[in-house]
Amino acid sequence: MLIIEDSEDDSFFLVRALKKEYEITHVRVDAEDALRKALIGEKWDIILSDYFMPQFDALAALLILQEMNLDLPFIIVSGRIGEIEAVKAMKAGAHDYIMKGDFTRLMPAIRRELREADIREERRRAERDLREQLHFRQVLIDSIPAPIFFKNTDGVFLGCNKAFESFSGLAQNEVIGKTMADLASNSIAERFVEADKELFQHGGTQIYESSISFADGALHDVIFYKATFNNIDNTLGGLVGTILDITERKQTEEKLRYMSTHDPLTGLYNRAYFQEELERLEQGRQFPVSIVVSDIDKLKYVNDSLGHAAGDDLITRAALILKGAFRAEDVVARIGGDEFAVLLPTADAVVVEEALTRVMSKIEASNSPDVSFALSMSFGAATASKGDRLEETQKLADQRMYQHKFKKNHTAA
Repeated sequence: MLIIEDSEDDSFFLVRALKKEYEITHVRVDAEDALRKALIGEKWDIILSDYFMPQFDALAALLILQEMNLDLPFIIVSGRIGEIEAVKAMKAGAHDYIMKGDFTRLMPAIRRELREADIREERRRAERDLREQLHFRQVLIDSIPAPIFFKNTDGVFLGCNKAFESFSGLAQNEVIGKTMADLASNSIAERFVEADKELFQHGGTQIYESSISFADGALHDVIFYKATFNNIDNTLGGLVGTILDITERKQTEEKLRYMSTHDPLTGLYNRAYFQEELERLEQGRQFPVSIVVSDIDKLKYVNDSLGHAAGDDLITRAALILKGAFRAEDVVARIGGDEFAVLLPTADAVVVEEALTRVMSKIEASNSPDVSFALSMSFGAATASKGDRLEETQKLADQRMYQHKFKKNHTAA
């Protein structure tokens, strides 16, 4: 107990009376400096203070407690205090005032104020624990690189992490208390509001892909992972969500998908894709289906005499010509070193002939004086009707291509 009293006798009688009920450790002070030293040096349960003293008073003591941010039970025990002074003291922070010698009122007041002080301390401890838990939660989610956010059932943001700040370009205090309508365009906001409503209706978790713009202005492919959470009374509290940026993964998947179906040198479809399309068309309804097979004449000679770079250039020229001469729906593929094949769905012999005329015209146009070696290609074509095996049709086209090549070589000889 800290006693603020200038009279040693009054302090003695006060302590003697209180020792009947409490084990007391006490210090008496009667000046500002002594009070400050006592408050700094010890932890006190309660303060009993006279109201008027020659060098000090209770109001000055209360100001010091406020200045030091101390919440201690403060009871004024005074022999002469009027109603006006008592009101001033209560407004200044005193918890009660008792006339000196009135121990029948003082004891219950002390018990009450000690009990109230314990309650206040417990409340402060709970608030500290809550602040620490919230701080720990924030530190924890800030360490996660994926954007994380919390919303209540009205769609109002309750919190987010550092990654969400970077993603949105907004500070946390600019996000909390806002809705998607405040942060995004109407079309985007409506889409996410509908998704949130569906999650609240069914509960559990929700996973879906979407494309959204980040703070960098670029469109990103993302996966939303969201789940509802309940309040302490088991009522629905809101949702927590995270955003996983899968843009690079999508690009990698697309690149791998492209590499698995395309020839790296020419950009045409590869043999594997051609074979898949061959099998698909054979089971479909796009007959008649025609197949054109071709290869580059004298490619080995070009590789041996001018080098493989010149040979690759010749292959690339041939690929560009073939791709430009056939229809968009035709499958143009490189199926070997100098071999090409084209699948033409719903194409009869007339369509094939027109396409080959375009090819020959483009080859002739490409053989300008500045090319290192003139491009020459041999072709064979065949058309399948419903029920025919396309594999046999390809073999027939291949045979005709070799017949064309033999004829060209025989004529040249």
